[in-house]
Amino acid sequence: MSDDMFGEAATTWDDNPERVRMAEEFSREVEKLFAFTPETVAMDFGCGTGLIGLRLAPRVKKLYMVDSSQAMLAVLRSKLDSENIANVVVSSAPLGKAVEKTSLDLVFSSMALHHVDDLPKLFTDMHAVMKPGAALIIGELLAEDGSFHGDKAVPHHGFVPEELAALMEERGFEVLHHHAHGMVNKPGPDGGLRQFGKFVLKACTR
Repeated sequence: MSDDMFGEAATTWDDNPERVRMAEEFSREVEKLFAFTPETVAMDFGCGTGLIGLRLAPRVKKLYMVDSSQAMLAVLRSKLDSENIANVVVSSAPLGKAVEKTSLDLVFSSMALHHVDDLPKLFTDMHAVMKPGAALIIGELLAEDGSFHGDKAVPHHGFVPEELAALMEERGFEVLHHHAHGMVNKPGPDGGLRQFGKFVLKACTR
């Protein structure tokens, strides 16, 4: 995830109703797929401005919110200050430094993985900070033709869920299931709306 890509957009990120809708949709899906307890320790990877994580923070004992974009995290920190939220730890550090080893019950991430160059390393690092049997819930784009980001270069144009699952299995996860999960509505170059498919994948650490 690049600061250059998100820096200018961060201050108005939450103004996009489609992003807000998607955040609400994914948050509800996480709540369906994971049994929260008062002792749950979780991480929102690629948290951005906190549209998802701040909805789920009241459900957990502690929430790590991790992103590489300092501009996004600045907006998030402002929200935390204004809302006096005390159970959130914000970090832009690599996972091994941001989170203690084998400490997490849950990791969730929405629309972030396609910005990550080295997915094998990411899954290895995620596995290291998760407890045995901890849950990983991912929301992502289905494979697309590269038009989702227009002229902005990203490492992955969405994913074939089965291929992503195979990569995760190689890094110590057991993929439990994946399913289609709605659409992203985004204006195209001609001003007309285009739709891009999404999916949700749930795995656990072996």
